[in-house]
Amino acid sequence: MSSRAFLLIAVLLVLAFSAVAQQAACTTDVAVSVIKANGEPVEGLAAADFIAQLKKQRLSIQSATYDAGPRRILLVIDEARELSAEARKVEVEFATSIISSAQPEDALALVSARGAGPAIKFGTDRNAVLQALNKNHDEQGRGKQPGVLDAVAEGITWFGQPQLGDSIVVIAMDLEGNHNTNYKSVARLLEEHGIRAFGVALGHLQLINQTTGALGMGREGLGYVDPGMPLRNQTGDANFLPLTVNSGGYVVPEDTMTEKQEFKLTDVKKLELQKTAANISRLIDRFYALHLPNTPSAHSESWTVSLSPSKLQALPGTHVLYPHELGLCPSAR
Repeated sequence: MSSRAFLLIAVLLVLAFSAVAQQAACTTDVAVSVIKANGEPVEGLAAADFIAQLKKQRLSIQSATYDAGPRRILLVIDEARELSAEARKVEVEFATSIISSAQPEDALALVSARGAGPAIKFGTDRNAVLQALNKNHDEQGRGKQPGVLDAVAEGITWFGQPQLGDSIVVIAMDLEGNHNTNYKSVARLLEEHGIRAFGVALGHLQLINQTTGALGMGREGLGYVDPGMPLRNQTGDANFLPLTVNSGGYVVPEDTMTEKQEFKLTDVKKLELQKTAANISRLIDRFYALHLPNTPSAHSESWTVSLSPSKLQALPGTHVLYPHELGLCPSAR
């Protein structure tokens, strides 16, 4: 074999090994929020304050930048016929508060589920979103349109190329009545596109995670749900909690359909909704962008993010919100 041929083969082997190495690992930025029990965000943390693990192996966190760039926020509004007029007021109040609390640079979109409401895509003036939100829609169309998860799946296509911080706020009675999709497929879409989901459950909510411990918002504030155990003794939609929590968000139970007493949107309740919506807007607009080098790219893996023991001791009662699947590089999505 000539030296020239040997050199050519050596170069090709080096290039091949380099390509394999690039496919095996990549650098990933992940949106992570740290919140107090009342839902307010915690600021002023550094990379050393976080611990990340994948398959019981410590992941290197190169940096933790408190990111406050412009966001894209999709609002999903349920128009199920079972919702009362007071429940509809809750939807409008909460969504309006999200919009008013969002940064001026944020892009907003709106899609209706189980109703005849308009579909307003990103790039539309937010005044048009507010007008559509407050418009009384045809009662005849309610309950006959695509379900909530159908609407979420459609809205995900509006985002286009994923951007760190993309978020969806789902305000719905439950996640039932879908025609073209289901919980697992939508959860996969959220993970693949790197979208965080937050929610307000207007119907009965089962604060339980069937597989792993998770975070849920109860009347006493945020708290962890042990595997297979409800946060409170109740039944209801079992998918709302894991859909939001596993994506890096959380869900707020606001049962407007309780049989114990007729729900009324009082002034006190309105102030509570406004405060919760403002907190969610802050979590969407400002989070820690964890820069993780050498993360796996072949497929997604379950991982964990927590605060360091010293920081937990300094900040008792805090919780970390993060997408529970890691591994797909932006180029692989």
